[in-house]
Amino acid sequence: MNESLDQLVTLFKALADPTRLRMVGLLAERERCGRDLASVLHVSPATVSHHLKLLRRAGLVAESRKQPYTFYALDHRVLQDAVRDMVDTEKVQEIAAGSGLPEEKRKVLRNFFDGPRLISIPAQRRKKEIVFEELLRRLPRRKEYEEKQLSRFIEAIHPDFCTIRREFIMGRYMEREDGRYRLTEKGRAAIAEGR
Repeated sequence: MNESLDQLVTLFKALADPTRLRMVGLLAERERCGRDLASVLHVSPATVSHHLKLLRRAGLVAESRKQPYTFYALDHRVLQDAVRDMVDTEKVQEIAAGSGLPEEKRKVLRNFFDGPRLISIPAQRRKKEIVFEELLRRLPRRKEYEEKQLSRFIEAIHPDFCTIRREFIMGRYMEREDGRYRLTEKGRAAIAEGR
């Protein structure tokens, strides 16, 4: 799972650049040499080499030598697999749950979350703890939260933000003082576990 997540991150980082994205588009049409890419993109050959190195590292580009040039082609399968992983609800939940979690906890999270949304609050205490710890991991990192702000963050995940806020306090994941919520040591430990 860790390796799979690292591969996805590397791939999407490689695509997160306008020049590299244009290169991928050009290579999707047909294989091209570096000189051709530099000419079409109006960049230097050194810039093309830099971007191709990152695309190769992500597994997106394959190269073949045809004297006197090296030609590059998009590996469509790698791109399709990555996109398929990101639209597969179960795969996204597995990624969101974090690789640091044991399989038992990931199974509970798959049962109670539908993508970014919490389907229902578990009745069983152990499952409830697993779900609330995951909710904490999904909150934006803040030193402290105003009550209204915390409610909005929770409501984006589940409509019953009052119950969840109360459970954060009762479960000792957060403490409340003057309308402000802060993570406790237990809350910080729960967040760290999923990383």
